[in-house]
Amino acid sequence: MTRSLALFLCSVTLIAGCSRNPERTAATAPTPVASAPEPGSLLGPSSVAPGGISGKYDISLPGRDQSYDFRNQLETKYLTGLLRSASPTFVDREGEVVWTQEYIRYRLNGCDHATATQRVLSQVAGQAAGAVCGTAADGLIAFPPRSDAFDFRRQLESTYQGFARGASSSAVDAEGGVIWTQEYLRYRVNSCDHTTAVSKVFSQIDGGGVAATCYVPPCIYQLSTSTQASTAAGGTFTVTATRTSGDCNYTAESLDNFVTISSGASGTDTGTITYSVGRNFGGARTGRIRVRWASTSAILEINQEAGTSVAFTMTDPAAGSGTTTTCSIRTTTTLCRLDISSGVFSSSAVFNWHVEFPYGNGKGSHDFTSSGLSFTFTNSCGGSDGTASGNTKTLSVTLTVTDGTSITTVQSSSGGQPELFIRFFTC
Repeated sequence: MTRSLALFLCSVTLIAGCSRNPERTAATAPTPVASAPEPGSLLGPSSVAPGGISGKYDISLPGRDQSYDFRNQLETKYLTGLLRSASPTFVDREGEVVWTQEYIRYRLNGCDHATATQRVLSQVAGQAAGAVCGTAADGLIAFPPRSDAFDFRRQLESTYQGFARGASSSAVDAEGGVIWTQEYLRYRVNSCDHTTAVSKVFSQIDGGGVAATCYVPPCIYQLSTSTQASTAAGGTFTVTATRTSGDCNYTAESLDNFVTISSGASGTDTGTITYSVGRNFGGARTGRIRVRWASTSAILEINQEAGTSVAFTMTDPAAGSGTTTTCSIRTTTTLCRLDISSGVFSSSAVFNWHVEFPYGNGKGSHDFTSSGLSFTFTNSCGGSDGTASGNTKTLSVTLTVTDGTSITTVQSSSGGQPELFIRFFTC
């Protein structure tokens, strides 16, 4: 086996090995100029991404073969479209486009002009590619000033001239080569395909002005406020969701049962979300509405002040007008009265009472629903549970108040309510 054949097989093996690693889109940096490459060798074994660093690229630059194709089309454009004559240059068109792309790669990944230039020129001299300097920006990718790119091109020309290789010729002057290559790359990293990017650059060359890139910003909505305040009484409120970019719809949902969305639960462009906050019968609380769009969301917080807690008392009318914890059943039509003693309610509030006590081998109970603040129930003396001295049993009372979207429950012997009793006598 000859020495050249062995070298060829080693090269094939290296290329195949690198292509199996999905985290490395290119195996090598561009071949340094010092080795006097043949045409095409700077493009490297992979045409899907620029080489020079390990791992994924923060900015998705086009394959070098596509950038080189653009540069060849640019040459034809200058020759046949602009009728420019060729002039000498030490940087051939392939070196110009590859190293310009390397310079742009460093710039878009956080390096300043001096650092990017130094690292590219080190690669040209045969050194390994340097690391990028930071994290690439999200969204529309901004490019460095054209003056920076042109200064890099002038330094690249001087570096090539120092390698004592003959000059080539190009109809594209140095400034045009680097500026239009940068424009091509700007369109590419901002979502334009190869054909579209070439067309947009050539339109600029023909005087058509700078065309918009192909980047479509992600859909974003902005809420008119992130927090709203509510009194304990609650009420009806609105918040506006305005689409600031992209094209998608939004949906809104309440994350708390005392907040109810009445309209505007979905929409597009700009929408008004109307929601109701129920009356508060306890401490200060926070409700939330989540507005979703595309793959993200925003939260509206509703901060409601503390309300007046609900409480009730019991009266035994036969014993007097004062409150008591025991209602004595001495007649066949003894009344026991329950009254709501605190709490602020709307006119639509509904009160549900449930009264229960042991009786005989089972239990006695009373249920009542009203819009009033009092509940009176009747029991009879005598029966198996009545005694001359009175038979005392625990009286369990549960009050549930529903006022709009708010519901609160109060029970005897709980939450500050006293324990209640019912006492049965013989008639």
